[in-house]
Amino acid sequence: MTEQDKQRDEYITIIAPTANDAMAQFKARGLDMLGYAIAGRIGRHRFTLVGGEDAQELFSGAGMIAATFSRKVAG
Repeated sequence: MTEQDKQRDEYITIIAPTANDAMAQFKARGLDMLGYAIAGRIGRHRFTLVGGEDAQELFSGAGMIAATFSRKVAG
């Protein structure tokens, strides 16, 4: 098994009102320096938190921008 086979993906998703806010937070947290890169398209999402049979709309059901970043770490 190679070193690359022993790695796994680690993800961070930033939720913000705008794409500019999400990217500013990415830079402010230094995620680029920690090896994170954008994992896919940035887009508007609605979020629901589910626990058992309960479900709760987050952010009062308003759409928020979600930007997901990933990096490889030892796994």
